[in-house]
Amino acid sequence: MLHIILLILKIIGIVLLCIIGIILVSVFCALFVPVRYKVKLSREEGEGNPPFTAYVKITWFLHFVNILIRYPGDVILRVRLMVFTLFRIPEKRQKAVKKTKTADDEIKNKSNTAKEEANEPQRDTSQSPAADDYAAFETHYDRQEEPLRTEVEKALHDRAQETERLAETERSEEETAGKKFSLKDKIQKIIDKIRQIIEKIKALFENIQYTIRKFCDKIKSTLDNIQYYREVMESETFKRTLELCKDETGAILKSLKPDKLEAELTVGMTDPAVTGQILAIYGMLYPLIGQNVHIIGDFESDRTRLEGQIYIRGKIRAFTFLKAAIKIYFNKDIKKLIKLLKKEAV
Repeated sequence: MLHIILLILKIIGIVLLCIIGIILVSVFCALFVPVRYKVKLSREEGEGNPPFTAYVKITWFLHFVNILIRYPGDVILRVRLMVFTLFRIPEKRQKAVKKTKTADDEIKNKSNTAKEEANEPQRDTSQSPAADDYAAFETHYDRQEEPLRTEVEKALHDRAQETERLAETERSEEETAGKKFSLKDKIQKIIDKIRQIIEKIKALFENIQYTIRKFCDKIKSTLDNIQYYREVMESETFKRTLELCKDETGAILKSLKPDKLEAELTVGMTDPAVTGQILAIYGMLYPLIGQNVHIIGDFESDRTRLEGQIYIRGKIRAFTFLKAAIKIYFNKDIKKLIKLLKKEAV
């Protein structure tokens, strides 16, 4: 029994070690195996030629993942995992033809059903006995309701006359009451109106004073904030953080730099002076570009001309980005700077 338990534990341990090994190998490959890319661009002047042609290929882990982008051509985007195609844009032509055939069949079936429904005979329900009985019942019901309607209309008319009389008596009473107002009441009303106007003017001046005070407080707070952030930017913490960010950004850009860059371009503008300026900029960038980039100027062209080929090849590793993120995240100066910017360390 003990031997069987140990054997089961051994099998479980081997399975767990295999799973952990697969996870570690996959993580190691994701971090250290580079993503390789190739880019080919070309352009030729002419009526039948496209504006440009592009060919981009991205591979990872000995072509385990393969991405192809091409323009113009049959394939625009294709993604493969080993030999299996995950998706392809656009899809193959056979599938598109099948879809069009099925759509045409559905349209034909719908048209046939619509024709059959239109050819069916329509039933005549205009001369039905039930309709005649219903019309006779309506006429009999209307004859019985006529005296009731007249009585109700008379009652409503009498009620309206009574309400008009009451309204007239109320108006006459109000007019007589208004005439009986004394001179004292009129003076009191004038005094109340003057008091209300004074209170409104006082409230208006108070609001103006409050807004001016609030505006001044805002100006003072903004000036204090500007002074505070100026001191933070002049501190040693900010300088060390800026230096670290510069170093890590330079390392990332260095890793993104292509291993190979070749270009053969012919440039021509309608104005020869502009062509000369482009060649002057090319001469200034020659130490950075290298010897594999050649630009030839066409000073005799009567139109804008841009022809040639560009070939780029390089690789990108995820470990470079992860290393920069870890250094920035665990740096004490950056944490302190974030607290200073949030004013948590004040």
